[in-house]
Amino acid sequence: MEVLKAFRNKLELTAFEFFSDKAMSHVIAEKGLQRPFESICSFYALIEFENVAEQDLENAMELFEYCLERGWIVDGTISQSRAQAENLWRLREDISETIAKFSPYKNDISVKVSKVPEFLEELDALVTQVYPEFEIIWFGHIGDGNVHLNILKPEQLEIGKFYESCSKISEWVFDLVKKYGGSISAEHGIGILKKPFLQYSRSPAELEYMKSIKRIFDPHNIMNPGKLIDV
Repeated sequence: MEVLKAFRNKLELTAFEFFSDKAMSHVIAEKGLQRPFESICSFYALIEFENVAEQDLENAMELFEYCLERGWIVDGTISQSRAQAENLWRLREDISETIAKFSPYKNDISVKVSKVPEFLEELDALVTQVYPEFEIIWFGHIGDGNVHLNILKPEQLEIGKFYESCSKISEWVFDLVKKYGGSISAEHGIGILKKPFLQYSRSPAELEYMKSIKRIFDPHNIMNPGKLIDV
């Protein structure tokens, strides 16, 4: 997270994305892309900034060296053309499409930005301990604490049993979300599936306020009843 702070303080960032090596490896294998550098790490950051002046690029190079010297990063590259930038973005944007064939379990959550590394490490360890055969794929918008958890279904595992196991994982996920002061849904809404877990990121008082507001605007409970809150 020190890298995010350093770049945010000096540059006008338009994106700060992250993805795991497992995620990138799937994209490279499926799309025939090249690794951007030789070093292999657990996670990678994709940083985009407004380059309106030559000084911005110089600042980026200085920040890169600054982070290298402190051991916050081990390798990296700066795109030199639009085509190179597009290929770097494909490593992030093609993840969902690439892993779709594995019938993944998906969860969209957020935690405090400063707590993202601890959250990822703790959930990884928990899932791997109980389900060592499950492959965990991480990516998301780390700049605002929004992370996407994907777990790939093992080829020989029946899909019903896979999702039964994943329903248990959901409870672990939301327990950790609560522990780290996050939200059970970052950008895709609550919906029917996450309705039973709303109390993990909303207090009883907040839930009661929501019900009160609905009663005011929908006293007869005829507008989309039972989808988010019960009154």
